[in-house]
Amino acid sequence: MFELGKTELGKTIRNLFPVTVLGLMPFFVQAAEPVQAMLDIRKLASEEMAGRATDSKGSALARDYIVSRLQQIGLTPCKDDFVHEFEFQPRQGGTRKGKNILACRTGSMSAHATAPMMAITAHYDHLGERGGKIYHGADDNASGVAAVLAIAEAMQKVPPQHDVMYILFDAEELGLSGSRAFAAKPVVDLGRIGINMNFDMIARGDKGELYASGAFHTPVLKDLLLGLDGNQGVKLKFGHDRPEQGQDDWTKQSDHSPFFLAGVPHIYFGVEDHADYHQPGDTVDKINPKFYLGAVDLLIKASYVLDQAMLTTDFRIKGKSGQAAVSKNGSKASR
Repeated sequence: MFELGKTELGKTIRNLFPVTVLGLMPFFVQAAEPVQAMLDIRKLASEEMAGRATDSKGSALARDYIVSRLQQIGLTPCKDDFVHEFEFQPRQGGTRKGKNILACRTGSMSAHATAPMMAITAHYDHLGERGGKIYHGADDNASGVAAVLAIAEAMQKVPPQHDVMYILFDAEELGLSGSRAFAAKPVVDLGRIGINMNFDMIARGDKGELYASGAFHTPVLKDLLLGLDGNQGVKLKFGHDRPEQGQDDWTKQSDHSPFFLAGVPHIYFGVEDHADYHQPGDTVDKINPKFYLGAVDLLIKASYVLDQAMLTTDFRIKGKSGQAAVSKNGSKASR
């Protein structure tokens, strides 16, 4: 069992957790979800996928694999199909097509249909092949995709209270085009999304550190998640979200940005840049499984913490201190 920190709000959320969730969480640590995550990374970052560049053969193979995993987990499309095609204009001009992947699951609470929902996201595209070399994108961002799948699998076994939308974005490396397209034509009203959890580069914590960015804008998130620091040896740090930080402010550097600009609270998990960032050397063998599986375990737990907190907390409401109010009713390249 884990602690949620010493704040009163953290204590309240800990006490609110269903006994079944807390009792089964150790199972998640030892069982299929985290271990499967390494298998998912290995597949998505393989030579066969050839770097998963948007609108490439490797992208299609990655998409087929992700959809097959969603089906294996037991999820259903949010609308008619898992795959949602969109058009975008790259910086070079012209028009290109991308394909986002969306899956949904229903919350267990009786009022789930009118309650806020969670959007858990990661991008599955990367840089493809350049100069005869494959940019595998193991950390960037097969790691984030695998974490989304792990949470989805966990939530099939212990359902969340709220509805959850899992989104795997395309064309993030091309100006966050997939998430921008989703925000422009969302499958649900963005006003209904209570929190966006976004994962982008979570496997290469060379100092054992995983950052949670976004609490500057929604400070209550730090209170809720601080107790996860040290989970499985992973140091959870907060930051990279203040405007004065310039290039070190990650607020607009991954797929949570369109959510943020639309007023949706977000928490973005990622590691700091490493020597293989956007290089051919971003391969599976550079990943420390102990750190990565610990990070996945932490994110599974974080998803339940936030799901439970949404019963009493509206992350959109800010008080004078910037703290979310508790309701009685419950520029570097894209990463």
